[in-house]
Amino acid sequence: MSDSFWDVTTRSPRPKRPATPRRRGRPLATDGPDARERILQAARQEFSEVGYERTSLTKIAERAGLTRPAINYHFSGKESLYAALLDSTRDGVSTPGIKEAASATTLAGRFSAFLETAVRVNALDRSYARFIAASLLDAVRHPELEGRAQRQIADVRAFVEQSLRTAIADGEVPADCDVGAVTEMLVAMLWGMGLYAGFVGTPDQLKSAVTQFERLIEGKLW
Repeated sequence: MSDSFWDVTTRSPRPKRPATPRRRGRPLATDGPDARERILQAARQEFSEVGYERTSLTKIAERAGLTRPAINYHFSGKESLYAALLDSTRDGVSTPGIKEAASATTLAGRFSAFLETAVRVNALDRSYARFIAASLLDAVRHPELEGRAQRQIADVRAFVEQSLRTAIADGEVPADCDVGAVTEMLVAMLWGMGLYAGFVGTPDQLKSAVTQFERLIEGKLW
């Protein structure tokens, strides 16, 4: 038979159990790769819009729909998050583009493969192109960021230079080509197209511009 109200109230009180210390664990909504990707995307957008100095982890957390502790669970601070962004941008844009270009047999084919990879990424998420452009400007304002930011340009520069040297060896480009000067010209054009992709043109306009650039490399534009 269950105890009545009076039976319960006349008993001696039970001794209280000692409080169990609360274990530290993950903040809410930090599990899985989805949270980290949301942080990276929100950070790319925030850094590219207001710059490194004015960006705060609190604003990034709000944009990602997460808490500030969730940001700190994945990244120790703003500098480490920025470094991770540079690495993810490199891994998401330039590295796959260069890999795609490796199988092409002509100079135009290599540039086409590289650019078409960038166009596909930009169509899905313009924050990549915006961050690439903005990060180089931030590197001028903040010298401590320059080394990491310049790595993405160094990768593209090495790709362009090697492509030109291969084209010279294959007889596509004259042997007296000033490889250094032409490399810098093409790097400047590619960086300008990245700026255009992120802040100026639509994905369709970028695709058209890339087509004309490919025709320029092939010598068929005029």
